[in-house]
Amino acid sequence: MSDEPLLEVTDLQKSFGGITAVNGASFSLERGTITGLIGPNGAGKTTTFNLISGFYEPDGGTIRFDGRDTQEIMRPAPAERGIWSGASASGIALLGTGVARVLYGVSPVVLGGAAVAGAGAGVGIYFGGAAINDRRASSKHSRPYQLARAGMVRTFQITRELEEMTVLENLMLAPQDQGGENLFNALFRREAVARDEAAIRKDAAEVISLLDLDHLRDERAGNLSGGQRKLLELGRVLMLEPTLVLLDEPVAGVNPALTDRIMEAVVSMRDAGYGFCIVEHDMEVIMNLSDRIVVMSEGRNLAEGDPEEIQQNEAVLEAYLGG
Repeated sequence: MSDEPLLEVTDLQKSFGGITAVNGASFSLERGTITGLIGPNGAGKTTTFNLISGFYEPDGGTIRFDGRDTQEIMRPAPAERGIWSGASASGIALLGTGVARVLYGVSPVVLGGAAVAGAGAGVGIYFGGAAINDRRASSKHSRPYQLARAGMVRTFQITRELEEMTVLENLMLAPQDQGGENLFNALFRREAVARDEAAIRKDAAEVISLLDLDHLRDERAGNLSGGQRKLLELGRVLMLEPTLVLLDEPVAGVNPALTDRIMEAVVSMRDAGYGFCIVEHDMEVIMNLSDRIVVMSEGRNLAEGDPEEIQQNEAVLEAYLGG
C-alpha cells in the first residue's frame, strides 16, 4: 500500500463572480480513515466538496486522488478524441451530402466529393478546436463519472435513487462494465451474462444484509423513508467498490435509529480500508465518527486535528459562536 495520501488538496481556489468561495484550502486524507469537513455557514465546505468530486472546476490549486491530478483523470483520453473526430467528420459529411441531394439533385460522384469535403471540414474543425482548447486551462473537462470509475464516489444530500426500481435492482444497476451492457454479449454470450448477473445479485444481497435492508429487498425505492434511501445510496456506493467515498450530509433528516445504522456502516467500511470525507452539520455525529476533522472558515483552513483537539480549539469555538 502506498504511503501517499489518498486525497491531497493544495491551495484550492474558487470564485463565483466577485465572491470568493474557497481561498487557499489545503488538507489531505489518508487511506482507511474518516475525515470530517466542517465549518459555519458560508465557510466554503460545500464548494470544496463539489470541487473535489469534479462538479466544479477549480480556479487555482490542485486536487490529487491516489497520486493523480483529478483534472487529468477527467480529461478525454486520446481514444475518445479519435471517436469525436470521426463523429465530427461523419456528421458534416452526411450533412453535406444530404443538403446537396435535396437542394440540387446532384449525381453520386458529386455527392462523393461533398462527402470527402465534409469529412475534411469535420476533421479540421475538430482538431482546430482541440488545438485551441489544449492551450487553455478549460480544456481540462469536468466529467465526474471518470472520478467514480477511478474509485472516488460521492453521495448527495438529496438522494438520487431510481424510484420505480426495487432496492435490489438499484444495487444491481450500480456496478460498472457489466457484461449485459454489451449488445454482442446480450445476443451471443447469454450464459456469460447470466453468470455475471448472478454474481452481481449475490454481491447486492450481501450489501442488503450489511445495511439491514433485507425486509426491503423487493420494495420500490420510491416507497422508502429518507433514512432508508440514504442507506440505499450508501449501498450503491459499496457496489462500486471505491477507495474514497464522499458523503454529503449522510444523516440529515434521518431518525436516530437509522443514523446509528448509517454510522455503523461507515465505520465498518472504514475498517475494511475505505477512505471517507464527510460534510455534516450534526456535530455529535462528526465528533463520534471522524478520525480527523478539517474546519473551514471564509474559504480557508481554520483548524485541523482529531475531534478532541477541535473541540478545545478557541478559534473554532469563536467561528461557530461568533465571538
